[in-house]
Amino acid sequence: MHLDELAEGALKGVLRLIGLIIRVVIWLTYEFLFEKIAWHIGWPICRLVTFNSLPREGITESERASGTTQFMVSMTGLISLVVSGSVIAQLTGSVF
Repeated sequence: MHLDELAEGALKGVLRLIGLIIRVVIWLTYEFLFEKIAWHIGWPICRLVTFNSLPREGITESERASGTTQFMVSMTGLISLVVSGSVIAQLTGSVF
């Protein structure tokens, strides 16, 4: 019976490690994709649409922006990426 308990403990340890790795990958994806790439794509779009008035923070100052501003600028960038990808896929005849 000790061997079964040892194997079960080892399996739980491996599953916890896999869960931790998955959470780190999800966090890094969010941090990198949404907070960095999407911000840098959304920032000039928001500046263009608002005639250079919003966001008030510079393109490298996303940390200083409020949570709402960060979210709106990053969502603008993310949506523009998805729309651009969709348009390019349709123009090239790819299935989207």
